Amino acid sequence: MKIKHIKYVILINAIALVGIILIQFFWIKAALKLSENNLDRDVNEALNKVADKVENSEKFRKIIRGLNLMKNGDEDEYAESINEVFENLPGTFHSEPGNTDKGDLAIYLNKSLKKFYQRRSQIADSIVKELMVTDFFTYKTVEDKLEGINIDSLLRSELSFKGINTPVEFGVFEKLQLTKIHSPGFDPNLVQYKTMLLRHDVMSPPVWLYVYLPKRNQLLFKNIQWLTLLNFLFILIVIISSFITIQQMLTQKEISRIKTDFINNMTHEFKTPISTIFLATKNLTNPKILVDQERMKKYVNIIKEENQRMNQQVEMVLRLALLDKKQLQLRLESFDMLEIVNEAINHMKFRIENRSGRIEVLNNATNTRVFGDKEHIKNVIINLLDNAIKYSFEELEIQVILNSPAPNELHISIKDKGIGMTKNVVEKIFDRFYRQSTGDVHDVKGHGLGLSYVMEILRLHGAKIDVDSAPNKGSTFTIKFKNQ
Repeated sequence: MKIKHIKYVILINAIALVGIILIQFFWIKAALKLSENNLDRDVNEALNKVADKVENSEKFRKIIRGLNLMKNGDEDEYAESINEVFENLPGTFHSEPGNTDKGDLAIYLNKSLKKFYQRRSQIADSIVKELMVTDFFTYKTVEDKLEGINIDSLLRSELSFKGINTPVEFGVFEKLQLTKIHSPGFDPNLVQYKTMLLRHDVMSPPVWLYVYLPKRNQLLFKNIQWLTLLNFLFILIVIISSFITIQQMLTQKEISRIKTDFINNMTHEFKTPISTIFLATKNLTNPKILVDQERMKKYVNIIKEENQRMNQQVEMVLRLALLDKKQLQLRLESFDMLEIVNEAINHMKFRIENRSGRIEVLNNATNTRVFGDKEHIKNVIINLLDNAIKYSFEELEIQVILNSPAPNELHISIKDKGIGMTKNVVEKIFDRFYRQSTGDVHDVKGHGLGLSYVMEILRLHGAKIDVDSAPNKGSTFTIKFKNQ
């Protein structure tokens, strides 16, 4: 996939993600508003219930007080009206003797009960009139009117009935002034709801009950917490999916680039020795060269070296394939590392001499024996020497230093005076197919497989490798073995 196409995909994903987040945001906002409306409705209904109960309680207290003020004469008259209903019924011993007609009995009973209820209504009216006159000429405070009524208990009970279980603060106001009836933590500046108390008491100033819920916001979010959690979970899934999709696309793009680069470099690496071998064999057919043993020997060596070069490249690819399949078999044995180092140097000697270079071995180790696969370890040393030669453009000077920092440790350092590397490059050099380049041009040919192979082999041997490098100051690769 082309880079510009990936940019478009990333842009589309970003726009879609922003759109989804905005939709989810407005969805949560709408749900929060709905939760707020429902809460306000329930609280107001609860306050109306509280106001009704306070009103009924006040009426009941007035009636009780009125009954206590009834005069004895009224009580006697009330009792006489009841006795009259029963004593003068036809057929009783108070009525005239004779046969009792059922129709007369019904008529008389209806008249007596009607007279009884009229008298009871007259007594109730007199009580109400007396209470109204008493209330009009007698001033009573809100505290007196609401005495014995537990506003806090009523509030909590009605709110709990609505499913609102949260702390509540309240205050009763008369003439816009806070009375003594209020909760301990009440703050008039935080009022959220209000309702009128004693609504039918037209002879007194309006009385208001002001209420607020200190944890109202927490309650609102609690009501939509599952919806909010699901929305955030959905957004997180979308973000992760978009990230994975983009990462996979970038990975596929990188794999495609690496594959193309690998094929191009592999083609070049095979084409060069094949061309060299072709020219060498062509020269060998020249009659003049056939009689010149020195020149003939030179061309034969060239064919041999180029053949070894191709063989090494094929072996490298095959070895990495075996490493990937976990099928690489190590032939472990005890061997002398100094001997392996010298064999590796002899393998690279011709290339070093062609570059007019110099290689030096410094053995400061007390014990140079290592337990491992000597063929693979030799290939590791060869790969490191090959890198030192490739990236030393002008002055080719290589040092191989063996040290024993501890009795059971052996360190082999390969130091060059080449172009060096930045820290960013050092972090990537052991990645497969990675090759250091200048801008968009690879100055040194290769597959980017050598150091990856080095890292895998050392890992299988339980060894480590450190890199110390700086641009234009050369590089030092240090292999650390632990003798067991």
